[in-house]
Amino acid sequence: MAELPTSGPLHERVYAHLCDALMRGEFAPAERLTLRALAEDLGTSIAPVREAVSRLATLSAVNVFPKRFIEVAPLTAETYMEIVEIRQLLEGHAAARACLTMSGDQIDKLEQINRRLLELAADGQVGRSMIENQRFHFAVYEAAGSGTLLENIKQVWIRVGPSVNQLLTEEYSQDTSGLHAGFANHETLILALRNGDTQLATKAIVDDISISSERMLQNLKRRSELSLTTLEAVSGRSKNP
Repeated sequence: MAELPTSGPLHERVYAHLCDALMRGEFAPAERLTLRALAEDLGTSIAPVREAVSRLATLSAVNVFPKRFIEVAPLTAETYMEIVEIRQLLEGHAAARACLTMSGDQIDKLEQINRRLLELAADGQVGRSMIENQRFHFAVYEAAGSGTLLENIKQVWIRVGPSVNQLLTEEYSQDTSGLHAGFANHETLILALRNGDTQLATKAIVDDISISSERMLQNLKRRSELSLTTLEAVSGRSKNP
């Protein structure tokens, strides 16, 4: 993981760091972690890590098994569908607000991030392009100028980050058509921001989320079916020794 932020109380820095790691997909869904291992990685005592994990558990980002391990919460298709609707509402609104607040310099920097993620995608570095994609989105949401809105967006990204990054990286590594279709909405968003077109900005974000969500739902449903088939096979063997 990256280094801890340098300012603020230690427990807040640990929490912010783990939130960023989840949003970037540095942890895999269903990955098992321990407080001790996390503390060692971060170079801190266990206490601030325990507090951060407790806060993440209240967001359903992790499942805590006392005295055993911490599990990065996997997503079901049903939960993801609910989160997609919330994302479209929150992030669409943030994009509209950003139309009224982003400066020309900020939009230029956003365009640079977009060029970078396109270069990485074209080079086959899908995982790294997904990280740049997160930077792109949050450059817009932070510019919207609403701390409450930004915090709510972060909470849903914390929840979906591990699954989205793992599943879409796998999906787009095999078929980049969906990746490029989604990134095309970035160009539309940049145009909307330059022109102050709030409706177009909202549409660009909603369409962007829709494209990735279609792939995600297909993948989550397929994995759910595979898990059910495996469970049934194991159950069948136990009944017929």
